[in-house]
Amino acid sequence: MSTPPEDIKGVMEVVRARVKELRGRKGWSGADLGKELSALGVPWNRSVVANFESGRRPAVSVQELLALALVLDVSPNSLLVPLYSEPYQVTPEGTEPQNSGDVWMWMRGQQPLPGTSAAGTRLYFAEVPTQVGRGERDPVTGLYEWYEKIDREGGDG
Repeated sequence: MSTPPEDIKGVMEVVRARVKELRGRKGWSGADLGKELSALGVPWNRSVVANFESGRRPAVSVQELLALALVLDVSPNSLLVPLYSEPYQVTPEGTEPQNSGDVWMWMRGQQPLPGTSAAGTRLYFAEVPTQVGRGERDPVTGLYEWYEKIDREGGDG
């Protein structure tokens, strides 16, 4: 049985709901959230918060998303993907709704999304770091040591 379209959540719908929920959990007003973001160089105020949470502001930038996650004390993934298993639309068009649990695993580098081609799956795992963390930064390349370790190990996880 197919899920009714109104029961499928999209990215910004989830972000809006999570921001509102987490702001409330902290006991913050919209003005409080705006002040916290402004302190990080993201010029939000009560009006911007209200417009985003209500949907009048349709989206946030990547920088805004990262700042929201930082001030709300969650990972960016926790703002992007529903916490519970439910249908989730990764893109506005052109893809089938995914189970949010599969999306979590995809975003954490654990598995490609269902329906990914064999070639896409190989590339997906080739791009997932084999180690997490970082060592010393190379002054020439600007890369951290763990990237070099991945290259020496073949890089295909």
